[in-house]
Amino acid sequence: MKLGLTISVLITVLSGSVASASAAEESQAFEDAIKQECSILFDREFSRYRLHIDPYGAKSYGIAFAKGKLRSSSGLRAPDSSMICIYDKRSGRAEISQSFNSERLNYSLTATRPVSEVSLGLRVTK
Repeated sequence: MKLGLTISVLITVLSGSVASASAAEESQAFEDAIKQECSILFDREFSRYRLHIDPYGAKSYGIAFAKGKLRSSSGLRAPDSSMICIYDKRSGRAEISQSFNSERLNYSLTATRPVSEVSLGLRVTK
């Protein structure tokens, strides 16, 4: 009886670790897919950039953000630009936004609304 209980506990513990390893592998595969598809598009637009991937995305989409120097920018003092990449989980296709000036975006968000409104996407009324 004790041996049977020990075996069932061992199986339960091992199956949980396999499930968590599987979830971690699935999450990594998701991030790799977004990185691969979005990098192809970002490489066409940027001469150099930093890529940030939302590890969870939305229900149907993955999201990546790139910030760096556009190929179309001239001069060493050209401002950083940003683009957003949306990855369709079902089709595996990615699309990118138009570029926008990162410094200007940071200024307009901080200058016009509190962070709580920006991060929640809500307007606070009193």
